[in-house]
Amino acid sequence: MKEKEIQVDPTILKSYIDLVGYKKDNVLDELREVTQKLGDISIMQIGAVQGALIEMLCKLGKFKKCIEIGVFTGYSSICIAKGLEDDGKLYALDTSIEFTSIAQKYWEKAGVKDKIKLILGEGNNTLDKFLNDGHNETFDFIFIDADKNNYLDYYEKSIKLIKQGGMIAIDNTIWKGKVLDNEDKTESTKSIKKLNDTIAKDNRIDHCLITMYDGMTLCIKK
Repeated sequence: MKEKEIQVDPTILKSYIDLVGYKKDNVLDELREVTQKLGDISIMQIGAVQGALIEMLCKLGKFKKCIEIGVFTGYSSICIAKGLEDDGKLYALDTSIEFTSIAQKYWEKAGVKDKIKLILGEGNNTLDKFLNDGHNETFDFIFIDADKNNYLDYYEKSIKLIKQGGMIAIDNTIWKGKVLDNEDKTESTKSIKKLNDTIAKDNRIDHCLITMYDGMTLCIKK
């Protein structure tokens, strides 16, 4: 017997998920409101359910040593840090003093400031430094949510830095559906398509593309 499908207005569904879909956190709620006031750029912030999932993944994996590539106002940083072991450390990489100043304020409010080390500068340069300093295969978790044109570089360097059994999470891998548009020749879309194709054929990892929000791909290194 075929199950009945109910078409639900996305706005109503979001309201329902916001009601029952994740544990509420006053600091994260406030940070979402502050970020929304930044205007259109606020779309760079991950969704609440996505943040809750990331926190749970970090707890399940008992992660200690992590990297976040792309901080913005610090929402995902808080979620990662909350999920880390007590002696865990998150290296948060970004280029913006303006947005990371907001992040640092809310890291302190959330009680996770001591777990996070902010590194300002180009992400690729910082990853190269980690590699040159001998941090290969020492990280438990890496979250990629930064400039899309560099996604493949970030991924390849993350593969070298992540330990066996460690996880790489990559945001925006559906890219507003643009990955399905063969007419879209923008660099960001081409970059994400190339990344998705690379991951699909990569025997170094197991992966799963989750269709929540703008798509998030989870990779576990074999």
